[in-house]
Amino acid sequence: MEIYPAVLEFSGPFSQPITRHLQLHNKSAEPLAYKVKTTAPKLYSVKPNASRVNPGERIDVKIVLQLMYEPQPGYECKDKFLIESIPIPPEMESVSVLELWKTSASEKSTSVRVKVHYDTVQPVSTDAEPASPIVPTPVTPSLPSVQNTPTSGFTTSTDSEVIAGLKSRIRDLESELKSSKEPNTTSSTSPVARTSTGVPVATAALLCLIAFLLAWLFF
Repeated sequence: MEIYPAVLEFSGPFSQPITRHLQLHNKSAEPLAYKVKTTAPKLYSVKPNASRVNPGERIDVKIVLQLMYEPQPGYECKDKFLIESIPIPPEMESVSVLELWKTSASEKSTSVRVKVHYDTVQPVSTDAEPASPIVPTPVTPSLPSVQNTPTSGFTTSTDSEVIAGLKSRIRDLESELKSSKEPNTTSSTSPVARTSTGVPVATAALLCLIAFLLAWLFF
C-alpha cells in the first residue's frame, strides 16, 4: 500500500475544524483491506477508517482535526497515524472488513506511519496600519566658533574720533563749570545768563546734548 502524503500539514486558524486527505494506492495485484489508527483519536475524525482497496485503485481518506484552540507559535505536534493493510484472500471475499481483521493473522499485515505537523505561524494582518516611516533628523552643520566682541565696546574709527572730541569738550566744560562755582567778583550785570544754581544755561544745555550723544553711541 502506498500512502500520500508522508506528513499531514494542518494550518490555522485551529479554532474551527480543518480537513485534510490521505490518498491510499493499492499497487499490488490482489485486493487489500486497510484500517487507520491514530495516537489522538479524540482529536481526529477519520472517514472511512476501514475499507477495501482493489488492485490499482486509489481512494481518499478524509481526516478532520477538531483542535478548537490556537497552539503557541512553534508548537511541535507529536500526533501520528498508522495505516495497516492486509491482503483479502478469495475465500474471504464475502466477509466484512471488520471480521477480516479479526480472523486474519497479524503477521500478514503491513503498516505505514504518517506524521502530523501544525503550521502555527500567524498570518500577517493586512488591516494593520503601516509603520510610520523613520524620518532622519536633519543635522545642522557646526560653524567655526567666533569670539564675539561685546557690543558696548565695539566702535568704528569715526566713532572713536567723535568720542575723543566729546571727551575733550567735557573736560573743557568741567573746567568752566568749576571756575563758575568760584565767588563772582565781577559786576552782577553779566551778559551771560545763569541758572538759579549759578550754572550758565548754555552750559547745561550742552551737557544734556553730550549725555544724549554718549548714550546713543554706547547703548
